[in-house]
Amino acid sequence: MSFADHYFVRYKALPPFFEDNPAQAVDIIVIIPCIDDEFIFQTLKSLDDANPVSAKIEVIVHVNSGEQTPHEIVERNKKILNELHHKAKEVFYKNFSLLPISTEGTVRKKAGVGFARKVAMDEAVRRFASVDKPEGLIVSLDADSLVAKDYFQVITEAMNHIRANCLTFQFRHHYDTSVYPENVINACRMYEIYLRYYRLALKMFGFPFAIHTIGSCFAVRAEAYIKLGGMPPRQGGEDFYFLQKAVKMLPVYEVRKPIVFPSPRISDRVPFGTGPSVRAIIEKGSYKVYNYNLFGFLNDFYRMIPSMEHVDVSVTGHKAIPQVIIDFIGIDRFEAILAECRNYSSSTGAFVKRMLDHFDSFFIVKFLNTFNQSEVYPPMDVWEAGKTILHQYGIREINDLYEQIMLQDINT
Repeated sequence: MSFADHYFVRYKALPPFFEDNPAQAVDIIVIIPCIDDEFIFQTLKSLDDANPVSAKIEVIVHVNSGEQTPHEIVERNKKILNELHHKAKEVFYKNFSLLPISTEGTVRKKAGVGFARKVAMDEAVRRFASVDKPEGLIVSLDADSLVAKDYFQVITEAMNHIRANCLTFQFRHHYDTSVYPENVINACRMYEIYLRYYRLALKMFGFPFAIHTIGSCFAVRAEAYIKLGGMPPRQGGEDFYFLQKAVKMLPVYEVRKPIVFPSPRISDRVPFGTGPSVRAIIEKGSYKVYNYNLFGFLNDFYRMIPSMEHVDVSVTGHKAIPQVIIDFIGIDRFEAILAECRNYSSSTGAFVKRMLDHFDSFFIVKFLNTFNQSEVYPPMDVWEAGKTILHQYGIREINDLYEQIMLQDINT
């Protein structure tokens, strides 16, 4: 019986794609969802050009489509798949073993990047299970993302020396002016500034779940993936849901060096993320993000949580909490949550953990989104937001906002 048997009994998964077992020495399996994307071959070249390591590496590329995918995309998928099979047969890549897989006609309610990523990650689990390697590392990448020369070196070092079951990687979008037009690059820089602004704002008040949640920038050990119940087969945002679940349950180590370079290009294959955001920014000509003052209210609220274990809410508790927070939660619901967390916690640490289970990243996003049309705390221009957060970190002289906020994000 393997460590993964119970996972495949409990959770729905496709049948195995391969009959052969991997080499006993396999340590890393990179998975890449791919749909109608010739850039996959540049991504694979990038992986092959990375400095070699002693670890045995496999790369699963999952070429996928849904029942509503246009015929011409399905046909282009077939050409990509044939080329992948050809390269695998010819052992074209020297740094890793290439393993192409394919699914077509996935039902509409399942089809999407979440399902595609899940299928590939499930197959990676099977391969690690066949050689009894629960500590094997599944690395998630995207078909349009390049990697650094030291990509595998950084990953193996973290894997061997850091006792973490999940890793996230710092990133920097691939701003090649010979490939992407200036307006796309400028729009993506604005989106990236927002991503870093958001994380830094959460870090200001010690929010423990403040990590980047990008599908091309994380890795998880096979056994930990199973404990998390696998990748959610969502049509978008699967990386956010998976990694926010992981950061609550597992030690998550943040690799601070940018080793992944996602594409800045426009896309409409997912409902949110880089592609749709870049398109929207170009269409509007500007980018508005959450008002910084809202993070100040969150700061006040989260810093109070440990003391809430013993504070008499009826006297000083909810009155000291910012009114906008109470208005959003509702006083009756808040007091019910507070009572439950007090009654079922044996220590302050347990109390805080229970509270954070309720007031997690999803709570923050929902709270912030209620102010998208606010006149009191209206969304602010991303450049202003970026400068504001850097000022909060003590950086007064700003010459290059993009570079400075990236460095602050990396070092925080």
